[in-house]
Amino acid sequence: MASTPSNRLKLTPSNSPYLPHPARSPYRSRAPVDPRLSLKRVVGTTCASPTGFDTVNSSFAYIAGGAVVVVDVDGSEYTQRFYRARPTALPIYSTPPLPYSPSTPTQTPKANDSRNRISLRETTYGSLDWAESPTSSSKTWTSRERIKAATCLALSKEGKFLAVGETGYAPRVLIFSLEDNSSDIPLVSISEHTYGVKAVAWSPDSKYLASLGSANDGFLYIWRIDIKTGAAQLFQQNRCTSYIRGMIWVGNNLITLGVRHVKVWRVDEGQSTSPVKQRFIGEASATPQPHQKTLPGRNVLLGNMIEATFSCATAIDDTKAIVCSETGDVCLFDDTDKQMKLTNVLESGFVTTCVTIRGNVVYLGGKSGNLTTLDLEAFMRCDSNCIRTNVASFGGLFAMGFLEENLVTVDARRSIHIWELDHSQGKLELRSHPIQIPGHEDPVLGVEALKRPNAPGADFYSWSGSGQVILWDTDGKIKSSFRVPLEEACYDDESDLVNQLTLVRATQGGKFFVAGDKLGIVKIIEFSTLQCVSSMKAHASDCQVITTYEDKTKFIIATCGRDRTAQLFHKTAGGEFEHFQTLEFAARVVQVLVPSADRVITCSLDRTLQIHDLVTKEGDPDVMAAIPSKTLPLKASPSSMAMGPDGRFLFVSLLDRSICSFDLENGKVANTFKCTDESGIESVILDCLTARPATDKDPAFLLGISNTDKSIRIYDSQTGTFLDREWGHTEAINGLALIEEDNSKRKVVTAGSDGTIMIWEMDLQDPSWGSAPRDPSPVKDNSTLSRPTLRRVLSKAELAEFQRSSPSTSAAGRRSPPRTLTKRKSIYNLASTPSSKTPVASLQAGPAHCIAEDTPTRRPSADSRCASPPASPKAKVRRRPSLPALNSAKTKSSNNLRAFGSLNMATEQVCRTLRAYRKKLASTDPISQDVLAELDQELRLTAVALGDRATRSKAMSDHMLNGLLDQYSERLVAMLDEKLRLSYRSISDQEPESPGITKRPPSSGAGSSSGST
Repeated sequence: MASTPSNRLKLTPSNSPYLPHPARSPYRSRAPVDPRLSLKRVVGTTCASPTGFDTVNSSFAYIAGGAVVVVDVDGSEYTQRFYRARPTALPIYSTPPLPYSPSTPTQTPKANDSRNRISLRETTYGSLDWAESPTSSSKTWTSRERIKAATCLALSKEGKFLAVGETGYAPRVLIFSLEDNSSDIPLVSISEHTYGVKAVAWSPDSKYLASLGSANDGFLYIWRIDIKTGAAQLFQQNRCTSYIRGMIWVGNNLITLGVRHVKVWRVDEGQSTSPVKQRFIGEASATPQPHQKTLPGRNVLLGNMIEATFSCATAIDDTKAIVCSETGDVCLFDDTDKQMKLTNVLESGFVTTCVTIRGNVVYLGGKSGNLTTLDLEAFMRCDSNCIRTNVASFGGLFAMGFLEENLVTVDARRSIHIWELDHSQGKLELRSHPIQIPGHEDPVLGVEALKRPNAPGADFYSWSGSGQVILWDTDGKIKSSFRVPLEEACYDDESDLVNQLTLVRATQGGKFFVAGDKLGIVKIIEFSTLQCVSSMKAHASDCQVITTYEDKTKFIIATCGRDRTAQLFHKTAGGEFEHFQTLEFAARVVQVLVPSADRVITCSLDRTLQIHDLVTKEGDPDVMAAIPSKTLPLKASPSSMAMGPDGRFLFVSLLDRSICSFDLENGKVANTFKCTDESGIESVILDCLTARPATDKDPAFLLGISNTDKSIRIYDSQTGTFLDREWGHTEAINGLALIEEDNSKRKVVTAGSDGTIMIWEMDLQDPSWGSAPRDPSPVKDNSTLSRPTLRRVLSKAELAEFQRSSPSTSAAGRRSPPRTLTKRKSIYNLASTPSSKTPVASLQAGPAHCIAEDTPTRRPSADSRCASPPASPKAKVRRRPSLPALNSAKTKSSNNLRAFGSLNMATEQVCRTLRAYRKKLASTDPISQDVLAELDQELRLTAVALGDRATRSKAMSDHMLNGLLDQYSERLVAMLDEKLRLSYRSISDQEPESPGITKRPPSSGAGSSSGST
């Protein structure tokens, strides 16, 4: 099938159980996002066989991760073009269901029929329809899409088309037009293969394209190509389940070769029986064609080479070809008069990996790096003495091919060399300085930016596990390189452990390089001399993170490993590097940062973020220490963190696929957002976070990599809005570096385990960004709408304190409705003329008066003070009962309380009375000692009664009750003591003025005192 799944979906099936709706894009939640990243340079290659390399005229192409690089050579200069297609790329010529698909299976069914696999996507019941149904899942087919690895390619003989085969989920055969400089949009996308595409090949006249699936796929397809537009139509097909290593065209016949396999497939051009005009899949209203004829094929008799594995081949003419095996056998294939014959001519003596022909010379390349030439005419005569010369050894050849003026080789170091030919002698001239497209020999374990100016003039550097560090510029050229010496692992229990370089960090200007290895050893190398100035055993195992901070006075290095520690080093005034502290944690430290000279920030897998303050000893700046300052909780384990440009905010990427922004001044979370894609559905985990501030044309953004889908992602750091994502690497992305150039342009460098380094150009400029106002930052915006919702829940203890301090809350918070109380008669105001000399008469109000004041049904009095009612004629003058009498009347009092209301109601009334009484104590009026003694006795009895009740009832909290009693007792006793002191002073001052009055000694049992003589 051609095209991607998105081109085969009908948005409204005719028999859908849901109502029809207008056609919409699969990304319905957000507007389309313009690409913000564009691929500008690829360093290295993933080509490991001739199927991933091809040449035509003055251009050659090779695979590099998920992209294909086409290089145009002009003398000593070369230019690169890049061809790749996103998983969601829409081809120019979309593919409707192929007309050959029958409604019922015919002939032999296929084991892994790709048409059966994609029949659900071909049917009118599109996944998009069911995704919009009420019972659909939130994930669409895009959640399963991942970047696909480019595994093979082929250039058409006239240099007009490029065919690329992929491996991965829903692999495709893509056809690009070479007339474009670089392209992300293919002409045709064929999704007929199930598991992967092993090889693709163009016929000599470019009318046919052959695509061969892997052994699990098991199919070989022949596609008829429109040489004007590139549109494709399936022509013939057949099963091919052998392990294939190569595929070439010999005239109109196709030859496949592999493990104990050489087979000839004969393409029948006269099979078409339709007299009407041929239509291609790119054209509308294609006329249904009859079922295609099976592609016929015949195995070649191998004879004594039945156990051979054939690795490469090249065509001599329309009937002959050279076929080579891995063991060094060089064979001649002859199909004259359709009599297939394979003859073993000679043995090269090395493992042959590639073969090519130029003029009358055959070139054989080997895995060990040998390059041998053969005389073609002598070889066709089956002369075993046809070897001409053995050229000097390379680093191991994977592929080679000729241009018009050059020879191109791909070696085992993932480097590409362009050699010049000597036309005068017809020999290959190996210049001492060929044109080189360098690459990493080993998988790249990381990449970091290097600020200019620096001595080598590099923009970034990368490193591999073997200890090699290479400094690059943004044009992909090597500026310098060196090797970090690694210690040998000597462990008896782990004899197979091999030490390797894990991390490299450079200081400002590249003066020092700090390297860490798998054994936990940290080495500091001075770049000018390439000497190791310091070596320290920092960790028990892998050194996973190294960070540096350097200013005019301090140079600090922080490392962390798998041993749950973070090590701190600094450079002393004498120029020596010294270890000054070890920070221990409960879990493994994920990352450590030194944003300033006075702060160290770490995050660990126990979901905590730790902040330490760096301090120096007074009078001795070489003595430093890290003091714990804050510990902030995280809602999930962290994976990476980056400091904001202003130094105030910290961005932390979590394993729950979100990013949190912390305000370091108050330790609170300022913002949180999910790392979703443009559809807002699928989220990923971000690593290698990098933050940059906003400018006049660009928003503040966060840059990171995701190994969930092997993508590079950009988010708005203020709002969390998704900006862009790109693919390119086929294996894990191990590092990311952001390079700020002098012309205000930004470039992103990524390194992968596939051995490639990709350089992207970032352009976040939006025409509406400078003219239209930007979205307000949720952090800096002061509008009420952008502020977080207020939350302040008071505890019971806080509420109790608030009620004790405010008298109005008790009345407002009463649970029972207000009741009308009968006012008790005051015995102190029964007399018509109260004595002014009696201290008791000076009391402003008793408890009953205060209750009446707080009762809403009480009519307010004209006097500001609480006055007693007029004396009743039936009222009798009764003496206030003494304390024993009060104790004897306890039952009667309890009955009155029960008649009055519940115990809760009585408790509230007592509280209000006590509050009113405390207000009265603030006055300067004298108070009788007898009354104070009685009050003291009542308070003590009340405290004893409450204690007994607390013992009997489990509902009341002992802690709260004791606190309330202690607080009230202490406050009341203190106020009473002060009142007694003032009363004694006033009485002593009045005694000389009233000699006729005899003072009666106070008695605790007296109920009242007489003030008359």
